[in-house]
Amino acid sequence: MPSERDTRVNGPVGDARSFTLDSDGFACSLVCEEPEVWRVELRMDRTFLPDVNVHVVRDGDEALAMRRVQHSADAPVPTLTQAYELWWLPEARGRVERGEMAKVTLDNYESRWRRHVRPAFGDRPLTGVRPLEVQDWLLGMTAPMASISLSLMDQVYRKAVMYGVCEANPAALRYRMPVARGEHSKDVYTLAEMAAALSAVRGTCAYVPAVLCGVGSARVGESLGAITAEDGRSAESHGMGLAVVDVRRQVDRYGHVMDRLKTAQSARPLVIPEPWSADVLAVGTRWLCDQGDGTPVSQLTVGRVWKETLEAAGIEPIPVRNLRNSWRTISRWELGIPEDMCERMMGHAGKNVGERHYDRPDADRFVDAVAAAYVHYRAKL
Repeated sequence: MPSERDTRVNGPVGDARSFTLDSDGFACSLVCEEPEVWRVELRMDRTFLPDVNVHVVRDGDEALAMRRVQHSADAPVPTLTQAYELWWLPEARGRVERGEMAKVTLDNYESRWRRHVRPAFGDRPLTGVRPLEVQDWLLGMTAPMASISLSLMDQVYRKAVMYGVCEANPAALRYRMPVARGEHSKDVYTLAEMAAALSAVRGTCAYVPAVLCGVGSARVGESLGAITAEDGRSAESHGMGLAVVDVRRQVDRYGHVMDRLKTAQSARPLVIPEPWSADVLAVGTRWLCDQGDGTPVSQLTVGRVWKETLEAAGIEPIPVRNLRNSWRTISRWELGIPEDMCERMMGHAGKNVGERHYDRPDADRFVDAVAAAYVHYRAKL
């Protein structure tokens, strides 16, 4: 029986009815007081070896009642979920902590696991996944999602093979992958649809980027590159409080910050009207679009959260990149902002040398144009 020094909770033996011997991996519980009988369980579920349960009679002259012992030959083959959670995920998190993997990369893998790999194969024993099933599964996804999902599945299987719980890796075979779609959606939102979509994603990491794109004209990468204290400020015009965010850098699909913008004209102020300006100005993190650890959100994460949140809210999502196109349509045809002003606010290159290299409209002109347009539009409602 365990001694007093072995108990980790509930005091000494005799007073405790259950406790865990952390150093040895045993769990003990009192099942009978007269005579005093303890159930001692050695948990083997993290090793895929059998559990061992014995009942020990205290002070019983070594009288042991063996109730159940499962033999190692009967241990089941682990499932793909078990291999993912026990081997792949802890190692991946360790790589993030050591700086060997970006957190956004791990987030993307975890998303693919939840959305694609686990629903299809998570409950299967590692030896129960057939290549033809994998092929059909891959062809049911888009090309990018199929590539990432298969890569994750391959990494999990490699761990399982290394630990000797299976011999074959069906994810390592050469499969026919989906063909990337050649045409992009050209759908755009009206101002009312934009407002509804932004309201639905408010509170998520996709909200501020969507605001900067949808009512501020930013490209997706530009919307993620603003440092709050350096690039954001307030403004007022026509009785409206606005937020101004300077575009100075961008963030790529995987969360890497790049100082180089698409063109010289891309460096410009974004002007955000009410009511969204208050939310932008209230951000307190280092990055205006911060993922909570002092690093900017990636384009991939924003796109995923945007789509999933809108679908859950029953709103048809358009691609995040189309929010900028929506801004152009709304500004020109609903708000009546002049075309040449729209072009400059979008950071487009001018039509001649003077416009491309010397014409730099200042933020005040942008602020006045946006405020006047929204005040006039709302007065007509």
